[in-house]
Amino acid sequence: VYINGVDTLRQNLSNTATFSSYANGTVGDEAGWKDFTLPNFELVPGLIAYWPLDSASTIVDKVAGIPGEVMGIVVDAEGVIGSAVNLGEASNWIRVDAEATEWLAPASDANAMSVSLWQKLNTVRNSSTFWFRAASTPSNARNFQAHIPWGNNNIYFDTGGCCGGGDTRIVKLSDIDFLEWHHFVFVKDEDHKSIYVDGALWHEGDNTTALFDDWTYLAIGSSGTGDYAAAIVDEFGVWGRAITPDEIATIYNGGSGSPLMTDALSAGANTIAVEIHQASGSSSDIRFDMMLRGKTSQGGGDNVSDPLFFAEPAILRTRSYNTGNEEWSALTEAFFTIEGATVDTSNLVVSELHYHPANPTTPAELDESSDRDDFEFLEFLNIGRAALDLTGIRFAAGINFAFPNNTVLKAGKRLLLIRNRAAFEARYGAPVGIQSFEYTGRLNNDGEQLLITGDGQKTIHDFTYNDQLPWPKEGDGAGSSLILVNPADGPPHGEPASWTTSRYLGGSPGEAEPAGLTYGAWAALNGIKGELNDDDDRDGISNYWEFLFGSRPDLASEAPAFGITVRSIDVDGVVDDYLFLTFRKNLDVDVPLTVEVSSDLITWFSDSAMIEPVSKADNGDGTATVTFRFADPVGQGQSRNFVRLRGN
Repeated sequence: VYINGVDTLRQNLSNTATFSSYANGTVGDEAGWKDFTLPNFELVPGLIAYWPLDSASTIVDKVAGIPGEVMGIVVDAEGVIGSAVNLGEASNWIRVDAEATEWLAPASDANAMSVSLWQKLNTVRNSSTFWFRAASTPSNARNFQAHIPWGNNNIYFDTGGCCGGGDTRIVKLSDIDFLEWHHFVFVKDEDHKSIYVDGALWHEGDNTTALFDDWTYLAIGSSGTGDYAAAIVDEFGVWGRAITPDEIATIYNGGSGSPLMTDALSAGANTIAVEIHQASGSSSDIRFDMMLRGKTSQGGGDNVSDPLFFAEPAILRTRSYNTGNEEWSALTEAFFTIEGATVDTSNLVVSELHYHPANPTTPAELDESSDRDDFEFLEFLNIGRAALDLTGIRFAAGINFAFPNNTVLKAGKRLLLIRNRAAFEARYGAPVGIQSFEYTGRLNNDGEQLLITGDGQKTIHDFTYNDQLPWPKEGDGAGSSLILVNPADGPPHGEPASWTTSRYLGGSPGEAEPAGLTYGAWAALNGIKGELNDDDDRDGISNYWEFLFGSRPDLASEAPAFGITVRSIDVDGVVDDYLFLTFRKNLDVDVPLTVEVSSDLITWFSDSAMIEPVSKADNGDGTATVTFRFADPVGQGQSRNFVRLRGN
């Protein structure tokens, strides 16, 4: 049997039923069933015991089923992986017998042993996190023991007794914050001993005393006679060998931890394949069926699951298992919210607004809609540190939309509101890994008020965008969207300076605006030897303007210019000649390019009443061709003006 491509199970099936008995109906459909339990997989091979400590009421080793006996009172707590066991601050500990099954014999036989655990202290005091006892071992049967730490912040690691520096103990003073979660591994490899903290070697030394072989029991959270650890402990594993640094790093997993054993089936979809062979070439035909039957022994079969801890709003989907008829219930779900962050301007922003998209041009877009407004979208971003329950959040002015019940936006995540899903997907593709909803109505191309309220009509955002300066003009039908500047700071949405236009046509729905390329990075990439105002390829354009235009600084024949032409066009039903200004813009650059006007070559200004944007056409090479025109026809007016392009 192969599960997710792994050769998991090989078994010999006896022929308790024959083909003829099935064909003749003399054998029931379940004749010949053989039950096989799917194996678990060890993250690091050689485990001799593993207590996940996911339930304070059921402390059972997953390797051989060795139970742990709670001495006192322990409770469940949130762990690194699932739940953990909180020993509290009283005389509470866990006792695991080692005499009846001799499960620790491989360690003493090899004089090698490793222990891995996660720990978070409630308070630092004189204590022992674990103490493996052997009857013949001196110093209170101390065969393999660690203080993590003692009250003086020293970590002590004793084997084969105590407390000699050359034969039984290694010790080191620590500056670890023991009130936070840390991963500890203690390794004895014959005479060499080492301590790993958070995946890295922290201390090592040599002790010559071997492990004694008359093991009695393991005490977790105590010496067995005192030294009680005020600790929360998770994922306690034991090996009868010295595990390696790479294996330790795998367990630590960058701080997220990894279960020491996993089931053959993983969460989500699984692929099961069966390969079956006849005993010989002369064997008769085969009929083979397979049934996958799920059972639970959680809590000793009492149907009590591990505690669940919610750190943020979530939907919980569950089934219950009937141990009597071995059947699962229908799926049920419930939404759980948590007292915490209130949705307001400090944690929820409109991070992108595409109120006047470009006209559809591709066949795919035109197949869905010829109305440019169908390609509108808004993007929300949770800039807070906790998930937000958006239930009850709605638009009271602008578009028509209210968030569905139980909509949760996690910290740092984005969410899209789109006007027409089919049109949106024709232009951008289907949103992947992001929530999206459709709204009705449309965003006003000339600007309008957007009022977003919460429960009880509490105002969350109330702002008015505009298509006129000082608002960014390129967002008004030229193809760019409005992007909130520094969204993590929660800037005021009604201020034009809080917005810029997207670097690429169509914006970046569902994603952060790409970071701009700096001149220094561009110069290094292109091997620029001169300064900003130098002209490396001597084409009359400085290195800095090559950077802003997106042209090659080493090719004199590629010298894009600031073009000025006269075109005859129809404006409000009147055909006349207008002055057009055209230039190329590097889309990877954050530096704005501004058309400025002066009458005396001294005072320069950008006047939307005199010059207005026309288009921004993507060239497909990381640049765009940008076009402006004068508002008045050529020849009108009595003054002479000069025009320049400014790049700051």
